[in-house]
Order: sequence, then structure tokens, then C-alpha cells
Amino acid sequence: MNMAFLKDKVLDYGPKRRTLSGSLAASASLISVIWVSFHVALSSGLFLMFPMQVKILHLGFALILCFLFVPPFKKFADRPPLVVDYTMIALAVLSLGYLFFRYESLVRMAGRYAPVDIIMGAIALLVLLEAARRAISPGLFVLAVFALVYAFFGRSFPSPFRHVGFDITALTRHLMLTGEGVFGFVLGVSAEIIIVFIVFGSVLQEVKIADFFYDLSRSLAGKAVGGPAKVAVIFSSLMGMVSGETSANVATTGAFTIPLMKRMGYKPFFAGAVETAASAGGQIMPPIMGATAFVIADALGVPYIRIVTAAIIPAVLYYVGVFATVHFRAVKLGLRETSGEEMPRFFTVMKNRGFMLLPIMGIIFLLVKNYTPTVAAFWGGIVLSVILTSFNRDTRLNTEKIVRLMERAAKTAMSLAVAMAVVGILVGVASITGITMTISDKIFQITGGSMIMGLVLTMVVAIILGMGVPTTPAYVLASISAAPVLLRMGLPDIVAHMFVFYFAVMSALTPPVCTGAYTAAGLAGANPNKVGFTSLRLALGGFIVPFLFVSYHGILLVEGFSVLDLAATVLSSVTGLIAVAAAFEGYFFNKLSSLSRIMLLLAVVLLLTLGLATDLAGWAILLAVLFFNRKSGKEMDSRGTAPVEENL
Repeated sequence: MNMAFLKDKVLDYGPKRRTLSGSLAASASLISVIWVSFHVALSSGLFLMFPMQVKILHLGFALILCFLFVPPFKKFADRPPLVVDYTMIALAVLSLGYLFFRYESLVRMAGRYAPVDIIMGAIALLVLLEAARRAISPGLFVLAVFALVYAFFGRSFPSPFRHVGFDITALTRHLMLTGEGVFGFVLGVSAEIIIVFIVFGSVLQEVKIADFFYDLSRSLAGKAVGGPAKVAVIFSSLMGMVSGETSANVATTGAFTIPLMKRMGYKPFFAGAVETAASAGGQIMPPIMGATAFVIADALGVPYIRIVTAAIIPAVLYYVGVFATVHFRAVKLGLRETSGEEMPRFFTVMKNRGFMLLPIMGIIFLLVKNYTPTVAAFWGGIVLSVILTSFNRDTRLNTEKIVRLMERAAKTAMSLAVAMAVVGILVGVASITGITMTISDKIFQITGGSMIMGLVLTMVVAIILGMGVPTTPAYVLASISAAPVLLRMGLPDIVAHMFVFYFAVMSALTPPVCTGAYTAAGLAGANPNKVGFTSLRLALGGFIVPFLFVSYHGILLVEGFSVLDLAATVLSSVTGLIAVAAAFEGYFFNKLSSLSRIMLLLAVVLLLTLGLATDLAGWAILLAVLFFNRKSGKEMDSRGTAPVEENL
């Protein structure tokens, strides 16, 4: 089998979903409403159900919608569902329906399964793989297939990866009939928590919170130097609080900001890069982070609010770096404030639509009071949003809007549920084969117990894994293989897992496979690789921040941190991130010479190294560079200078 056949025939899943019409559209809408209503009612506490049965229903609805909306191959994207699609739906209903009603008996049998149990489990696994081939990234699908091959042919692999091998019966039993595989904790997070937050985000979208965030961002930065780019950073960070997904954030905010940046004078590739870098931070921006944050909380056995508090300062530091780079690029290009356009006033925006922030505050309040994320999202988010928006005719939800938001939520949850189920395959194979301990031991041997080597290797592993798969599977794979090495080296659980998480997020904008950059490039009309590499430079802070909180755990607000030490560390970190942005852009008050840029980078290294002596030395070098840069600028102003040309 050559690579061309593999790409064109096997991995050629439909990038576009079908547009259904007539009775098919009505049926899909009804299924979406039933699915979303089920999860909303469950989150309200109106009824209870066994967690395993919730996961089975969750995956079942997702598979039905997947085969309705996603064609088997690109060439069928403009056709209604085919016979093969209905066959897949029937098999999904048959196998998962059997597992749902058979669940209590399976529990009582304690591993003594009947042949029909294995057959139904195997059918469900095959149907899931077909849905994964269609609806999620090819990288994750290939990884899942390879994992199954590895589990089956374990005896054929070289040492130290060789294992006894497991037949189809053993694999099906472990992956489909227990809570160790597909129906494990990863799918549980999707079924019990994430889908409720997706519904909440869909409610906010329906009441046009994007318009509010856009006007709020323009009121804060619209008149500043390089205003549209700074608006993009603020807008994306605000949207990130409720979306938590890079590509979705780019698509939502980029439609507003990228055309503005291009009109302002930014090159298309840079406009796309700004949006990509700003949107990537959505997954690390509290209070509603990406799906991975919920997985971390579940894996560590800590309240979700603990992950939220740990992410606050790192998220701020990340956006400081992006904002600084945008500012220096704007000043370097001579892009002054926007003129000829009336900007909304901050207090007017807050007076008219500031109430839209209350549901987010409601979620934070309930999380702080130790309510579960599901309860917080339902009562503090969904219910409060519906009540508050009902007083305004423009934002009030009617039947049409409710159906539309449920359809939107179902389509988002569909792909996520399939991806989470496939991650369950990877986790299940890892647990049954013991491959994670093998990888962990090898990494530890390679690093020789060196902390810095362990961190660098973990970073590389997370980025490479994330280049072909979404953030959550990238995190899960890296956390079960590389994170144990960091734990053996003495890092606290939350520090090690947040380190892995950050680089799994950064992989989304790391070329050559950078999904966010491809979305932004399409909106900007630019080369995706150029957008990707530029966004990588803009998001440099995302690669620095994890090493900062490894050096000083107080940045994650771990127990026992010193307020004074934290303040000093944050001040040095903010200054260092601003300085590194200036060094890479070659501009501060004025154009920086090559020597000045080198000295700035030296100052950055000193400022980001813990210790009073290094901080003082870093400040001294920084102030000296800025003094001479300011002085040279005055001399240049007296002679008259033109704006610096944009180049990379």
C-alpha cells in the first residue's frame, strides 16, 4: 500500500459536513435537541443514571449525527446520506443499544462475558473507528489503528516494546466492556462536563456575546497604536474564556479582526498570525479553558477550580508576550491609531451589555464554592444566561433560537465525543500493554535524571504528538508517557501536568501541522506555513512560561507560595517577555541595533532566571539598552526618519 493510496482512499474523510434538507434536516435537528436536552436535564440533577450508561448514550448520539453529517469520502459531500451511512447508524444503534441495556448484567458477570457481548463490543469498536476516520484528524485515526496493531502483534515488535500480544477477544473486553478503554474517564469528561459547557457557549453565541466582546475590545484598544491587532488579542482572549478551542476561536474572532488588521497596514500573513497566536491562548485562559483542562482535573483528582487558579498567571503572561510583540510591530511600521472611525465607549458598552459577563462570574462563584463544573455550568451559566437575556428583546431566546443553539452545540460535541472515545482506545492500549512505563523508563535513561533534559524532551514529545492530533489526545499521550519522568524527578503533580498541557496547546500552532494557522490563513488569504511560523514567534511566551512555573511553582498559586516572591517573579517575567518581544521585533522606542538586540536577550535570560543577583543584572542591562535606544531615537528624529519596513 503506497502513501498516495493511504492519503486519497483511506484518510480522505470529508472536510465539509453535509447540508441536510427536508425530513433529513428535521430528523437531525430532532436528534440534536434530544441529545442536548438529555445532558442538560442530567446536569440539572432531575434524574440520575449510571456513568457508564451516560457515556454509552453520549457516544451513541455522537455516532448517529456523525454518519448523518460527515460523508465517507470528499466526493460524496454534496450527496444525502448513503446506504453505507444508514448501515453504520444501524450498527451503532444495535451495538451500543445492546451495551446500554446489558450494562447491569455485564457488571454482575465480573468479566465472564458471553460471546455475543464480545461481538457487540467489536462492532461498536469498528463503527467508532469509521466515525473517527471521517470526523477527526487523520493523525489521531492513524495513531489509534497503530495502537490496536501494536496491542495485537505485540510479540512481533522489537525489545523493549515487545509484549505478549492480545487477541481480539481480550482487546474488545478491555476496550469496550470495561471502564479502562473507550468508556473510560476521558469520554466521561466529555459526557458529564464538557458538553454542558459547549451548550453554555452556544447559548452565549446565540445571544451575540461575540458582538459584545468585540465592542468591548475596541473600546479598550481601538484607538491605540496598531489598534486592530490589539483588539484581536483582547477579543480572542475574551472569547477564549467561553470557547476554549483554537480553530473555533480563530473562525469566530478572525472574521472581525483580520480584515481590520489588513486595512490598517499589516501584511496578510501577520494578521493571520496575530489571530492564531491570540486564539491559541483560549485553551489556557480561565475560567472556561479547553477540554483538556477538565481531563487534567479528572486525572489528578482535584477540583476544576484548582486548574483554573493555576492557569491565571501563566495565561496573563502568555498574552503579555503576544500583546507586546503586536505593539512593537505596530510602532515599527508606523501604524498609528485608527482614524475616521467612531469607537464605542467603554462605559456605554458595559452599561448596555455588561450583564453578559454575569453568567461567567456565576460559574466562577459556584466553582469557588466547590460545586462541580457541571452544576456550575448549568445553574451559573446556562440558567443565569437565559434569565438575564430574557429582559432584552434582542437577546431573548425563542424556540427558533433554542433549537439553533442546540443544533450548534450537538455538532460541536459530536466531533469532540468521537475524538475522546478514540483517545480512550489509546489509553486502554497503553494500560493493557504497559507501554507507558517502557517509554517513561527510556526517557529517564536518555535524560540521565537531568531535570532540564527531562523538561526539554517532554516538550518535544508533547509538540510532536500534538502536530497531528488535537490538544486533548496530545496531552493524554504525553502525560502517560513523559509526565511520569517529571514526577520521578520531583515535580509536583499539577506542575508536571500543566507543563505537558502547555506544550500540547502550543503544538496547535507549531508548523508543519498547525490547524489554527490554516484557519487563519484562509481568512487572511495568506500562506499557511508563513502564518504558522509567524504565529510561533508571536506565541514565544507560551514556550517560556512553562519553564518559569517549573522554576518557581508559586506562579501556579500552589499551596505555601510567598506573595512577595510571586510579585517579584511576575514583575521580572513580564519585563522579560516584553524585552524578548522587542528583541525579536528589533524595535523598542526606536530601531534596535544587532548589539542592542543581543544585549536585550541577555537581559531576558537574567530576568527569567530566579535570584536577586540575576534580576539586578538583568535590570541594569535592560535599562542601559533602553537609555541608549531612546537617546539614539532623539538624534534620528532631529534628522527625520521613515517608518521601518516590515520584514521577518
